[in-house]
Amino acid sequence: MAEKRVRVRLSTTSCPRCGSKGSLKRILYGMPGLDFDHYKFISGGCVVTMHDPDIGCSNCDWCGFRKDLEAK
Repeated sequence: MAEKRVRVRLSTTSCPRCGSKGSLKRILYGMPGLDFDHYKFISGGCVVTMHDPDIGCSNCDWCGFRKDLEAK
């Protein structure tokens, strides 16, 4: 049976760089519309590659991968 991984809640996880709790947010890529929620998400821009980070810190601008936080 495969090992079950628990997904890290971003709202309760501290930023690995600045230590700020609750500042980690999902990065959404694509052209943001007028209704884009800048308090809930970080805009990652229009061009997406395989190696673009999926989470970021709204306090210190750190960017990284959620899977790296789950591995710790």
